Amino acid sequence: MQFQVVQTRLTSLKTDLLIIPVFDESPFFPAPLQQFFDQWFPEIEQLLKRSQFTPKQETYRILPTSNNAIPALAFLGCGKVDEWDIENARRVFGKIFHIAREVKTPAPTFYWNTTYPLPKEARIFFPEVVSAVVTAAYQIKEFKKEPADDDDFHLSSVTLHFHQAPEELPQWLSEGVLLGNAVNFARYLGELPGNVLTPERFVNEIIALDSKLTSWKIEILDKNLLEAKGLNALLAVARGSHHAPFLAIVQHQHPRAKQTIALVGKGVTFDSGGISIKPSKSMDEMKYDMSGAGLVLATMRLIAELNLPINVVAAMPLVENMPSGSATRPGDIVTAYNGKSIEILNTDAEGRLILADALSYVEKHYQPEIIIDFATLTGAIIVALGHIAAGLFTPDENLAETLIHAGDISGDRLWQLPLWEDYKELMKGKLGDLRNIASKPGAGSITAAIFLQAFVEKARWAHIDIAGTAWDMPPSSYRPEGATGFGVRLLYEWLKERLSTSGN
Repeated sequence: MQFQVVQTRLTSLKTDLLIIPVFDESPFFPAPLQQFFDQWFPEIEQLLKRSQFTPKQETYRILPTSNNAIPALAFLGCGKVDEWDIENARRVFGKIFHIAREVKTPAPTFYWNTTYPLPKEARIFFPEVVSAVVTAAYQIKEFKKEPADDDDFHLSSVTLHFHQAPEELPQWLSEGVLLGNAVNFARYLGELPGNVLTPERFVNEIIALDSKLTSWKIEILDKNLLEAKGLNALLAVARGSHHAPFLAIVQHQHPRAKQTIALVGKGVTFDSGGISIKPSKSMDEMKYDMSGAGLVLATMRLIAELNLPINVVAAMPLVENMPSGSATRPGDIVTAYNGKSIEILNTDAEGRLILADALSYVEKHYQPEIIIDFATLTGAIIVALGHIAAGLFTPDENLAETLIHAGDISGDRLWQLPLWEDYKELMKGKLGDLRNIASKPGAGSITAAIFLQAFVEKARWAHIDIAGTAWDMPPSSYRPEGATGFGVRLLYEWLKERLSTSGN
């Protein structure tokens, strides 16, 4: 999809569909727009009143005209100005796609005016709302032989009519398209079924991107290298599957950067639970268990496309967790990469095992200042937070504050939970150093995070449990049902803010 800006007079505009945002205030229209209507469409206000239009959030009316230059006008409600925030803005802009699809107009124009309120600075606002249009328009069609009637519609471009637009606007529009594409890529990976997105296929996706992105350097540790290096916790999870495991490392390096940030994403391409097999109901959703790795890969793509002046290394442990005669058994003990022994008391607590090795490996070999891991780790986080926010765990309050702030901007919201010393007792092993599930029920998300903390020694670290937000979030105009790409917008805003304040 393309976004472009035009600053011509409205009287010289030609478009099949002009979409006009309307705030619930008097007057409805800014002066330039009102003058345009008075000259070209004097009957519009009466027609709007007769249609019972009110500018409630996301409501709209489409009115045909007799003007060949602009044959259709759409009025899109933005709600009350004092309730206008960045999330409401994303929802309103996401409606552009739905309106255009209704009238089958692949290249609409959206009107904007300097008098309209911006809930955030323009450099934040425009990339966010543009990305919302891009994510609203995205559909996965490759598995349908007979698509639905409206699946053949394609929103090819959106023109933003903005008189006196800031000169940086084209850059912000382009950035928003890249952000939306990155979220869609994470969604695409998440929606691929387990028989398609195997660990091998995930690696091939990385290799294909590497051929296009000049700032990348990749390293793929296959089963033989994992065994040689002693990543035994990761290997234990993969033992039951005929699909080989990998640890994929992607680096984005920039000559101006001084410090390194590490991103680690859980990549279980399908999670049956292993010998501790899951109930059959909703097991199909376990294709989403690679969402941490998916969002990390999508973010690395975005970082490279934007050429952000920062060094970032991403580690993606990739496995399939299946039951078989060779699968890890409950009660087995393995020695992780950092030398700590783990009692595997439940093979369905597998994500923390592969993350343990990935965390310690990336810290030892790349010495990052900060490590942030993302994982669909626990059902307990859904009990705590539902499908609205992800759980944040970190002993670093400054890091927590910046991540929560980025979540509030991006819509990928976070809620911090404790890592108190009291919980550590629950993860101590009887025969080994650690156990992979707590010795007592309750606080499952916290004890999982406590387990991961044992595999980070020096780096500032945060764990984000996305089990409730990687899919099944409440749908909206810009976020359809299914995989969400949660975390990409969060990291984009967090990295941008970090660069603007610290330069690295």
